Amino acid sequence: TEARRSGGPTPVERAGRAARMLAGDGVASVVVDCESGPVRLGLAGALARELRATPVTLDELRADSVTALVRDVRTVSNPRRAA
Repeated sequence: TEARRSGGPTPVERAGRAARMLAGDGVASVVVDCESGPVRLGLAGALARELRATPVTLDELRADSVTALVRDVRTVSNPRRAA
């Protein structure tokens, strides 16, 4: 692969590895997808899958929705803390 020829993993591969480690440790995460326009790489979605995280778009970011999302993520990751 290109990563092997250049001497190491690409930033996307490193991010994926870190995401899997965080998910494995049970870290609750939210990924904000900032991509817009006709060409999208889908990197935020891929990262969210690796993290087992909730992806949200910039259009979905409002104070009330972020607060609810954080509560939901905390409840799933640590049900005792939600109360």
